[in-house]
Amino acid sequence: MTRIYPHRSFKDAGTLNLRTKFDCFRGGCWFFWVFLWLQLTFLQLSVQAQIPVFRPHSIQELGYSHLTTVFQDSSGWIWLGATNGLFRYDGLRYQSVQLPDKLHGHSVTALFEAQNRIWVGFDNGVIGFLPANTLFLPGINPAKTDAVEFVATLQIWQPEEGLPVKSITAFSDDGHGGFWFSTYGEGIYCAKNGHIYQFDSADDGLLNNDIYTMTLDGRGRVWAATDGGISICSMPEPGRKIIENLTVEQNGLPDAIITALATDITGNILIGTYERGVCRYNVAQQKIDYTTPNWDYGAVHVLATFGNDEIWAGTSNNGLIRIDSYTGNITPLDPKSPLAHAKINSMFKDREGLLWVISDKGFLSSGNMHFGWMETPFSDIQAICMDGRNRLWVGVKAGLFLRENNQFRRILPEKCNIISIWEAPNGQIWAGSFGDGVFLIDPSGHVFQHLKEGAALRNGSVLSISGDEHGVWLATLGGVFLAQRKSDGCVGTVSLQNELGSSYVYRVFRDHKGRTWFCTDGKGLFLLENQTFRSFQMADSIPLKTIYSIAEDPSGRLWFCTDRDGLFSYDGTKFEHYTEADHLHSRSIVGLATDISGKLIIAYEDGFDMLNTMRKNHVIFCDASLGAPVSETNLNALGTDARGHVWVGSSSGLVRIAAFREQFLDDPRPGLTSVSLFSKPFDFLHKKIFQHDENYFVFNFTGFWYTDPEIVRYRYKLEGFDPDWKISKDHLASYPNLRPGNYTFRLETTEHGNFEHVPQVLWTFSIRQPFWTRWWFELCYVLAIGGLIYAFVHTREQRMQREATLKREMVESQFATLKSQINPHFLFNSFNTLITIIEESPGLAVEYVEHLSDFYRSILVYREWDLISIEEELNLVRDFCFLLRKRYEDNFRMVIKVPTSAGQIMPLTLQILVENAVKHNIISTAHPLELEIFLEQGDYLVVRNNIQRKIKPELGTHFGLQSLIKRYQLLGERPVMVTDDGQKFTVKVPLYAKATGFVKSDG
Repeated sequence: MTRIYPHRSFKDAGTLNLRTKFDCFRGGCWFFWVFLWLQLTFLQLSVQAQIPVFRPHSIQELGYSHLTTVFQDSSGWIWLGATNGLFRYDGLRYQSVQLPDKLHGHSVTALFEAQNRIWVGFDNGVIGFLPANTLFLPGINPAKTDAVEFVATLQIWQPEEGLPVKSITAFSDDGHGGFWFSTYGEGIYCAKNGHIYQFDSADDGLLNNDIYTMTLDGRGRVWAATDGGISICSMPEPGRKIIENLTVEQNGLPDAIITALATDITGNILIGTYERGVCRYNVAQQKIDYTTPNWDYGAVHVLATFGNDEIWAGTSNNGLIRIDSYTGNITPLDPKSPLAHAKINSMFKDREGLLWVISDKGFLSSGNMHFGWMETPFSDIQAICMDGRNRLWVGVKAGLFLRENNQFRRILPEKCNIISIWEAPNGQIWAGSFGDGVFLIDPSGHVFQHLKEGAALRNGSVLSISGDEHGVWLATLGGVFLAQRKSDGCVGTVSLQNELGSSYVYRVFRDHKGRTWFCTDGKGLFLLENQTFRSFQMADSIPLKTIYSIAEDPSGRLWFCTDRDGLFSYDGTKFEHYTEADHLHSRSIVGLATDISGKLIIAYEDGFDMLNTMRKNHVIFCDASLGAPVSETNLNALGTDARGHVWVGSSSGLVRIAAFREQFLDDPRPGLTSVSLFSKPFDFLHKKIFQHDENYFVFNFTGFWYTDPEIVRYRYKLEGFDPDWKISKDHLASYPNLRPGNYTFRLETTEHGNFEHVPQVLWTFSIRQPFWTRWWFELCYVLAIGGLIYAFVHTREQRMQREATLKREMVESQFATLKSQINPHFLFNSFNTLITIIEESPGLAVEYVEHLSDFYRSILVYREWDLISIEEELNLVRDFCFLLRKRYEDNFRMVIKVPTSAGQIMPLTLQILVENAVKHNIISTAHPLELEIFLEQGDYLVVRNNIQRKIKPELGTHFGLQSLIKRYQLLGERPVMVTDDGQKFTVKVPLYAKATGFVKSDG
């Protein structure tokens, strides 16, 4: 690279090259040099125009899929139709769509997005769809060998009227409720208000039923390409069909067979034909205002536009053709390109400015249309100028060349080492050389004046030229000169070396206010305004010394670069400094230029940065990974043409950095592709509330940046968990064991390392608290605890009261029993019985006294007990029964049939019941009293006697049986049951243990 540094003898370096060539000429090689001069001077050199680099995308992952069509949806996904399936692509990975069985073996022929759906047309007339935000979940891709991946399932559209049977060729949405689809063989259909209407040639005036494609104009009308011309269809209301036809005869179409259509950014229609190339129909003027001249590239199959002056045509057998409707230039791809001679089946312009292409081989390629590469028949480009006639002037070591009509021709001979070019307002070209002054050239290419070193210039090495209609500034190695036209038509110069304080000036620049800026070597930056010089020696506290280049953006801000301190901007009041910390590629900058969109091109030896001057720190380094041609760039070998494109000269060719008058994305767009719960993906678009134990989340995401997907960086943060952002290259984030609460997952992407003012996507969700931590549960818990405490205290008080009552009742019962047993009648009867026995049987009398004694002793012993065993109670009742038997003899009968350990019972229970039976019934020979004591159902002791009531009831206290019932009620378990059926009097007393055996005792 030829780069000019201070304190070096540039005159010697330049003359050495010329002197060497001159010596060769003198040495006998004059014939060779004359022949070369004639070749370069009189022969036009054919070269390729600025062509982007197309990058192939591997489709091996898709198996044997043969791609047929390509489309990008509003979220950023690239959709690919194939002969055996449908796929979604983010630049790194493919995801497949499962097709219904009836579509296996059928090709996808059309893709479109409308009504929040992705529409898919097939060659058999079937139309399928997917929701635009379809979730791809783990499944099996039929195109592979049982490979598990993220897939979705296509749904078949089934309108009431049915679907066509011919191939679907295109879709459209008129924006007024009409959804259109065209076929090859059945015309056009419009679905509106729940009905489908057909447009055909027989009934509606369609030019032909074979529709190649459709496009929409600015008025919502559908343009259809047919074999007979163009049919413009609309349906302002359901059932009302309107068709206008454009033909060769009536409207001047260059060809009757229309094979491709596209709408440019102004709403005009680009028309591709079978034989006559491309034309443009001006919708406002209702006429064709452009037609490609001398078309010889076959049928145009697909079209794409960039801005309003660049058209790309995909042909049937000659690959891709670039058409510049501004200049009329038509340029095919390099013959070595795989797309140069292929049939282009499908083409799509994405939102980043990339052109996606599918060839007839089913391969996928994309080209970054922002960058174009032009090979030249010369090398080491040092100066560039695009004139008002859109012709390119190029200065090289071997002279000056002019490019017009896709060809270069020599203007100045090889001995003229051109290092600066400028176009005057009158169209004249000023070419500054290294060591040989300035050449003034008229628009035809004729040199009409030569300002040489000497009287006109103190130094013949002119590094930079700028000016206006009043004067031209010439920056040389010997100072700055102001050139002005004299009265005789010649040009004279005035030196300004003393005013600038430096003899080296690398660049002279005129801003939009008419002010002149000078970039000096060692003396900083100078401004000439109103005939007054102003010096800038400091910028942002940094001393300014050597300034290489300067440029102005559309807002009027100045940008300049130094030899070692990087980049500066100046808005008229303050300076800002940019270095690697602001994402510059390097501080070694060799040139600056701005395009019409406000991007600053910062050239380096190994590539260039694009800095968005509207957004600080938004810098993208452009190298081969972005599709930008990379070559060694020379100092200040940059220029901006009339359409705002920037041209960069390098050691091996020209790079064009396009500034289309069309808005493209300049940042990756983040996308959340899936959310998994415990490694299982779910429908995160609808499910956003989770239980407390559903707390292990994995987020999968992508950054849509097809320009170079590998450079995308991600910044994410889970609000409610992460204290700060996390930056990563990975495509997932994992969060195990999240606590209950509200969370928001935020994701940002960048391709240049700066996350300020970049797009963001977010997903909000909640993890519920466990029910035992919620306020209502805590309230219920407190109430329950309080209730339990209250119940415990209340129950305890009741139990204590019941126990006290029971003890009182027991004491009263025992006292009553004791009283009843020691009342005079009982004692009188007992003693009479004893007297009788003593006289008759003294031994039996002794036994009688023993039983009487045992009976009263048991009463005294058991009266303090709550419960006694059945065995003890039976012993007591046997003593009582013995006494009664001696009194009533065989007139009193008692049968006991109970288990040996039947359980427990209240003391004196049986005695009370037996006494109650004796007390209230007649006992005589004619009416004996019979009692039974037995067990019923294992948990009740039953006392039953026959009823033979006394004629005159005996007076009593009514305390015995009632007290017994009450005492058992106080125990609170099972009640005492009393039944009187007139024949039998039965009392059932609950037991408090289980029986283990039986014993029978007869009294």
